[in-house]
Amino acid sequence: MNEWTLVRAADFIDFNPRENLPKNMMAKKVAMERLRPFTRDIPGFEVVFFNGGSKFRNGDTLMARITPCLENGKTAQVNILEDGEVGFGSTEFIVLRAKPGVSDKDFIYYLSTSPMLRGKAIKSMVGSSGRQRVQQGVLDNTEFYAPPLPEQVEIGRTLRALDDKIANNTAINHHLERMARAIFKSWFVDFEPFGGEQPSTWTTGKAENFFDIAIGKTPPRKEPEWFTSNPQDVVWVSISDMGSCGMFISDSSEYLTTESVERFNVKIVPSGTVLLSFKLTVGRVAITDREITTNEAIAHFKQASDVTLEYLYCYLKAFDYQLLGNTSSIATAVNSKTIKAMPFVMPGDKVLADFHAMTAPLFKQVRTKLAENARLAALRDTLLPRLMSGELSVGPWR
Repeated sequence: MNEWTLVRAADFIDFNPRENLPKNMMAKKVAMERLRPFTRDIPGFEVVFFNGGSKFRNGDTLMARITPCLENGKTAQVNILEDGEVGFGSTEFIVLRAKPGVSDKDFIYYLSTSPMLRGKAIKSMVGSSGRQRVQQGVLDNTEFYAPPLPEQVEIGRTLRALDDKIANNTAINHHLERMARAIFKSWFVDFEPFGGEQPSTWTTGKAENFFDIAIGKTPPRKEPEWFTSNPQDVVWVSISDMGSCGMFISDSSEYLTTESVERFNVKIVPSGTVLLSFKLTVGRVAITDREITTNEAIAHFKQASDVTLEYLYCYLKAFDYQLLGNTSSIATAVNSKTIKAMPFVMPGDKVLADFHAMTAPLFKQVRTKLAENARLAALRDTLLPRLMSGELSVGPWR
């Protein structure tokens, strides 16, 4: 660390660089809700008319400036644009860009997720409760030790390799899930193995006729001591968590104390339960990979047999939830009674067993890749502060 120098953030990073994007021009937009907690890559965007917001190019880092988005890890590196293309997004993004000859884009991204910069940004927040924002002046004047540019590149490359592997596993999982859902469509929507028609022997009824369906619960928010950020406490899943977990869910952004779970009789959801969101955001589906709890916007479908797991997951993913609403807003039309009474078709035991045999290996591969991603993320998060502080060296870099 002998050659590391004390730098001021604004001299090392180009904050909110100026870009030209004419009003009413079609451009790629990244909304705050698109970013996933502690995930480098942006999973999606929309193309709309530009009418204001932060502007950025590929390689820039987007860091949330508002609570609770920053605390929840909403920071990403832009990789969705073409060369020379300018995109835009939420006004609540701080855009960070490398300075030529001074800093490296990957080093800046990982710096923005480290306590050296992210921690200072969180501590600088001011404003009314629930709407606190980072003070840009404090961020500009934050000081830290930075290595020479070649060493920055090596540090960024080391951490990027882990995120690249996570991104590759995620892409494989998306492909595996698409395969499973394509088989489901062939069998249970187009009925291709059954001559194009649903067999008359299959049973039709309400979802609650086939599954034990329970609803989650939220302890009173006026007693914040029931909610923690400690992973040693009980995982408490929200719809937001379901939006970023993939097929299986085993962690969350918030936890409940054991005392609050017992005091307020919050239901413990066993591993292998299929979750369905049904309030505000309807139709998110995930499978629990450990014992968890959820809020009251999530229904728990407990099965009598593991053979139905893959069928139930694919059925809920493919279901048209507009069929449940009788108002202009599906988000306000659906409630727990509606979910329990939703129409459900149960094939015969032989068909379910055959579908299970064909798709269970795909689900198992997804679960394995997710577990590997968790290990890779833990390794990255362990290495990051040590590399950023110079405690750990990446080896010869000159």
